[in-house]
Amino acid sequence: MKRKTEMKAPTLETGSKLAIHEMDAITVEVVYSALLAAADEMSGALGRSAYSPIIREMIDYSCAIFDPEGNLVAQAENIPAHLGSMGAALNELFKDFPSSEFQPGDAFLVNDPYRGGQHTPDLHVFTPSFAEGCLIGICGTIAHHADMGGKNPGTEGFDNRSIFEEGLRIPPVRLATAEVINEAVTTIIAGNVREPKATMGDLRAQLAACRYGERRLRELAERYGSNTLLNVMGRAMDYSETRMKVELSQMEDAKTTVSGWLDDDGIGGGPVEIRITVCKSGNEIEVDFSGTAVQMPGGMNVPPAAAASAVLYAVKCVVDPSTPQNQGCFRPIHMHFPEGSLVNPAFPAAVSLRHLAVQRIADTIIRALSELYPERTAAGSFVGFSSLAIDSWHPVNGEPRVIQDDLGGGMGAHHYGDGIDAVDTHCGNVAILPAEVCELSYLIRIRSTELIPDSGGAGEKRGGLGIRREYEILEREHSGLVYTEQAEPDFSPWAMAGGRAGIPARIRHVRLDGTEQSLRKGYFQALPGERLIMETSGGGGYGKPSKRDPELIGEDIRQGKASVEAVTAVYGADVKNGFVGI
Repeated sequence: MKRKTEMKAPTLETGSKLAIHEMDAITVEVVYSALLAAADEMSGALGRSAYSPIIREMIDYSCAIFDPEGNLVAQAENIPAHLGSMGAALNELFKDFPSSEFQPGDAFLVNDPYRGGQHTPDLHVFTPSFAEGCLIGICGTIAHHADMGGKNPGTEGFDNRSIFEEGLRIPPVRLATAEVINEAVTTIIAGNVREPKATMGDLRAQLAACRYGERRLRELAERYGSNTLLNVMGRAMDYSETRMKVELSQMEDAKTTVSGWLDDDGIGGGPVEIRITVCKSGNEIEVDFSGTAVQMPGGMNVPPAAAASAVLYAVKCVVDPSTPQNQGCFRPIHMHFPEGSLVNPAFPAAVSLRHLAVQRIADTIIRALSELYPERTAAGSFVGFSSLAIDSWHPVNGEPRVIQDDLGGGMGAHHYGDGIDAVDTHCGNVAILPAEVCELSYLIRIRSTELIPDSGGAGEKRGGLGIRREYEILEREHSGLVYTEQAEPDFSPWAMAGGRAGIPARIRHVRLDGTEQSLRKGYFQALPGERLIMETSGGGGYGKPSKRDPELIGEDIRQGKASVEAVTAVYGADVKNGFVGI
């Protein structure tokens, strides 16, 4: 009987300690800042509690707070790719578990890419928060788990042909009640993943972060009243919407269509087009994917929730990046994802490596907006997301482990300065796996991690530099997969205003006899002593190289970011005794 009790949201007539007409701007700012702080505290709790390096060290997770209707109110600033999917997954949850039936202590779980998720390794956990018997908000976490089963270590696969190759697909289910964890759910998960201890630990960390957020919401309701809290949520979203609309209204109306390209379809086919039309009119903007390629036979298709995240990120970056991140930001942005296209694939298309296309989507939208508003944008960035996933073992206890590492690269230059070196760009923000953690956790040594000189596109403003990282296999034969985009020179980071493109990415497997195998997307088996070398692209340059300040050229040489030979060839510079003349 208890499970059928309906919980209500507070009304405007009851439960408020501060009447609406008395709520001033200071109160709104104080309460909303507390909501933002609560989301950040949830993030800290999850990061410190997680077991897997991909969550604990690489920060591949996000935390957020929603109002009782499922609108995003506050989100910790972790992974932009999660911007759209958490709300989409929550809305799918409501279909199976109406919020009126939520009870204190409930927790819910979902990862299904066809029910609001992005790919199966991303698990969403949601918990409702109550005050005086009324639902006052919902706390949510999303975290990338090291493995969710499937045919590959780490679950992801560029050549997966269907979602059934991509591990456990979990529709919305009740993970816990106030009394107990649903062990039927956790037992099924643990029995189907490569690292059950770590996966269960990470899932408990997500739940703990949500419980932390619940407490913070209750404390705010007790201090300011439930109605005040809910009205602050609404006013914060309205404020963000107003800021976005005001900024959009000040930008010239315009429309353009551009195309971005994936190197291939994941199974050896040719380049794949992502065609995007951006139309800004008045205080709204539309992003239309009509003309984008049909869904791919491989694993890089993009669920609509993931595509929406890329759109929201790219538009907000250009329009007003400082606007508080909540549902209000999204209201002036309209999107169209054609059914059956790679951004809205039909079930059961594979989607595990959707991030390769997601980053290219964001990059393409920014390229479109650079044609309309060049002063607000940057040149092309590395969006190849060079990654590896390898079956390994713990060096002490010998337990099977799955290592994942994701490398960023150079960000594009812009009118105001050089691009940033070695960063996980558009929609990413994942940290690199620390070498010490790698060597304490896996039978793999990281021999070096360094910037690649001359990798950034030349220009008046130079593109950021890419990364070179070298891994050595230890003790036992290992197998796994590697993949990257932007290995094709035609699709390397593009330049602006007369600059030059960044270098392409590449991956090499160096065998014991010194021979090398070049890999873009491929599987490998490596003996002890063999090495994998991953090199990411530098960002595109901005402006003609001939206009670059000689002082900056000299500084690049002194810091090892540019070679004398490249400076002489590209900039026409004369380098003598450390001084540069043009």
